[in-house]
Amino acid sequence: MARKIDVPAFTSPKMGRQQYRNFRGVDYSTDETQIDKGRSPRAVNMIADEGGFPEKRWGWRTVHQFAANESIAGIFPIENDDDEENETFLVHAGSTLYRIKFDNETHEYVAGSQTSLLTGLKSGGRSQGFYMNGKLFILTGAEYIMYSEGTAARVGDDNAYAPLTSYQREPTGGGEAYESVNMLSKWRRNRFVADGEAKTFQLDVTGLDTGVTPTASYFITGESIPVQSYDAAKGTVTFATAPTAPENAGTSNVEIKFAKTTEDRNKILKSTIYAIYGLDGSSNRVFVSGNSSSAATEWFSGLSDPTYFPDINYSVVGSSDFPIMCYVKAQGELLIIKKDNRQEGTIWHHAGTLVNDVAAFPLREGVPGYGATAPYSAANLNDDPLYLSPRGVYAPTTTYYNNMQVRQLFCRSRRVNPKLTKEKNLAEAVSAVWRGWYVLVLPNGHAYVADGNQDRSDNGYEWYYWTNIPAHSMRSHEQTLYFGTKDGKVCKFNDDRVNVENDVMMSAYSDDGAAIRAEWATKLDTMDSISELKRLNKRGTSVHLKSYARSGVQVWIRIETDPGKMYRTLYADTLNFDDIAFYRFTFDGTRNSMRPLNTKIDDWKAIQFILVSEGVNEGFGLYEVEASYMVIKEAKQ
Repeated sequence: MARKIDVPAFTSPKMGRQQYRNFRGVDYSTDETQIDKGRSPRAVNMIADEGGFPEKRWGWRTVHQFAANESIAGIFPIENDDDEENETFLVHAGSTLYRIKFDNETHEYVAGSQTSLLTGLKSGGRSQGFYMNGKLFILTGAEYIMYSEGTAARVGDDNAYAPLTSYQREPTGGGEAYESVNMLSKWRRNRFVADGEAKTFQLDVTGLDTGVTPTASYFITGESIPVQSYDAAKGTVTFATAPTAPENAGTSNVEIKFAKTTEDRNKILKSTIYAIYGLDGSSNRVFVSGNSSSAATEWFSGLSDPTYFPDINYSVVGSSDFPIMCYVKAQGELLIIKKDNRQEGTIWHHAGTLVNDVAAFPLREGVPGYGATAPYSAANLNDDPLYLSPRGVYAPTTTYYNNMQVRQLFCRSRRVNPKLTKEKNLAEAVSAVWRGWYVLVLPNGHAYVADGNQDRSDNGYEWYYWTNIPAHSMRSHEQTLYFGTKDGKVCKFNDDRVNVENDVMMSAYSDDGAAIRAEWATKLDTMDSISELKRLNKRGTSVHLKSYARSGVQVWIRIETDPGKMYRTLYADTLNFDDIAFYRFTFDGTRNSMRPLNTKIDDWKAIQFILVSEGVNEGFGLYEVEASYMVIKEAKQ
């Protein structure tokens, strides 16, 4: 009798292949198993190249060292400087304002170029500067400084505008009020119509400064008129000889300049933030605020004159209990961001208009929402106004729908907020916009970088996370970013370290000579199944690295049950005669380095690939990770 044989049902193992490419930024918003496979849950010191692929950030170097106790409050490049070989910078370091020079070619400090311009300044804070009429103006929080033609001086009295407060006055008084009092200057001017007989002229105020004799002249010719005496209390000026009457009867011909000091100047001198704005979005007035004694008040200058702050040019913005924190511009408007609170609107809008032929900037309350927490975090990334709130980086926007204006407030940092909002000392954050990136640096040296070169998704940017950026103040200039430290260093990023073909030199990849630890990790990937155990195949798993003159990369692999293990060290070196290291010489001239891992790992539900670069003066970039795996069996636990 024939024997029956049971033939087992043979099945092919389930194979799979996962590719990680089309990279974007980091994502801390949820568990690392749930993020998009193009984002990283733990990338450090990476940034996107022009194609969006992650690569190690540039390092930085110290280009000048002041005394270690001279905290760098501000760095200001001088525009239109006459020196064709060097760049001139002003640096507020400690209590001194210095002028230094950097070589145009090397960007290194020019030996012997450090010059002290002003001493006794406010020390330890941060300074803000702007340009107008070919001059640089600096706010320190205690002084208002003007730099022009190689010299710097505190703005006030003799170098601030002396307003003509009245004209067409008779010797006994009257006349027409004209310009408002300048808060920055003790000096004022009155113009009179002399009658040829009167010797005593009544000014438009009483209580003049004692010990400061008024001066007088004929307005048309400029000829001086000697003053015999003055009465400070009564506000009168007496001449030995009566000034002559004008040739054209009824026209002002005598001008008297006199001093009356008020405390109003401190409102401007103690301001810490500014904005440049004007009618129709022009840039011909400066707005200042940040004075702690008048925290919700702002002042704005006269037309195209930052030395003239009329005492009527001010606005009290909302409640006086919550300070103005920063300014941003958006779609022709000036936006005032107040401190975060739940009592009133935190965003207010200025739009310039003419009222009886006089420039006015009425206030309108905008949308409620999170206010600002860091006064030096505000910046415009492309056309997007950004500021740091306690709940992340926000942008107020204005759109139009059915011919109606719609104001909205968007969070731009959702994917980094779980990490960013837990940082300490958010109020001390500083920011700068550089090469299409919004760089936000905290006092501990952690930087959060929004990439404005990539498309936004879900109203947010692609973000990157950097460490070891010890910036107390920052300044972008042309294509580079400078920053100052609390221990007296002026530093710049190494984006200038390129060869004649514009390839980055390996010396660009160090922080003041120290290695930059850069890392890119994929998501912790279950391969769309949390109940199956898998095997990483020894064949078919590879990484595609960007090649550099030197590039060493550690490949770590982590599964859900362990913290990870280093399996391979790969080199993606390419021959570059401008940057040769003979201890690792290679004849490889290719731009791509596709390397198999030749690694087998069994019995995992989820897997993560972590690439680490920590060699000094070594680049690192990633194009793709490809994983080949096989499903082994159903997991029992």
